Amino acid sequence: MLGQMACTTGMIGYLPLYLRGIGWTAASADGALAASNSASMMVAIPMVLLSDKLGSRKTILLAAMLITAIGVGLLSVVGGAMVWVSVIIASIARDGFMAVTITMITETEGVGAAYAGTALGLAMTLSRVGGIISPPVGNSLAGINPGLPFIFWAALAAVALFGFHFVKDTGRKQI
Repeated sequence: MLGQMACTTGMIGYLPLYLRGIGWTAASADGALAASNSASMMVAIPMVLLSDKLGSRKTILLAAMLITAIGVGLLSVVGGAMVWVSVIIASIARDGFMAVTITMITETEGVGAAYAGTALGLAMTLSRVGGIISPPVGNSLAGINPGLPFIFWAALAAVALFGFHFVKDTGRKQI
């Protein structure tokens, strides 16, 4: 979760600055960020429902991380209208990822009602470490190349994708 949070937090903070830097108007740059938030909100509930229908939280989370990594990585190389497409790809699963992750944490064997708050608090605190560290690190790379922060954040999402392969799925309970 740390890598995914690091990726999305860094991208959200840098995106309007990057777009203004490559010649977008302030309204268009801020509009791209608003579009990313709108796309994320619209997909959150269907994403959670799909994880219920499939019976696999992990499958949905892995797909979300892959989509995010691809979208953020594309931002480093695309221009024009493809920036809008990349922003939507990068952001579409953000809120749904958090919702499914929270569900997965509370469903983890041994957590139960007694430890759900503690488990969520610990997971959210650790994920915020990435959100604190990655924006300044990524932004410092912009001095080398304005697209380089996106590559850095996409790599963090890819590392999270790799790490999540070792997480036990909590979807459908076997009776």
